[in-house]
Amino acid sequence: MKHLRLAKIAILLWILTIITIGYFFYFGNTSKSLDTRISIHLTPAERQLVLTEMRALLEAVNGMLSSLGEKDYEKAAKAADAVGMGLVASLEHQEKTILLKLPVSFKKLGFGTHEKFDAIAAKIRKKEEIHSILKEMDDLTKNCVACHAGYKIELDTEKK
Repeated sequence: MKHLRLAKIAILLWILTIITIGYFFYFGNTSKSLDTRISIHLTPAERQLVLTEMRALLEAVNGMLSSLGEKDYEKAAKAADAVGMGLVASLEHQEKTILLKLPVSFKKLGFGTHEKFDAIAAKIRKKEEIHSILKEMDDLTKNCVACHAGYKIELDTEKK
């Protein structure tokens, strides 16, 4: 009888652990900010990595637009490639702990953005109609607007 009670407690603790891990995987280390955006709490180094990546995305958009304006399709495609899923793969080791702190909705938006850069690079290399490329870039920058309107990165003030 004692073993059965211990087994029930162990199972209950296991279930609570799984629920807790699932909660943090889905919602991340977040809170609601005063301006109604979701605050994502990161360490200073993690925050710097995310902000550096975001600046690289903006620089890529600028590089794509300026290169397309000069009709330099290869340079525009290289700018897009630089921040596609290849960038995500190269940062995989650094981002492992960060990914646990990000809500699923932020991760989907981020990965979707990197995938869009790859898709645009392919269209540019095929020299598709410029209006089609601009439409893709419009969809891409809507991800940027949605991200910045919905989230903010704050320093994790919790003492470790």
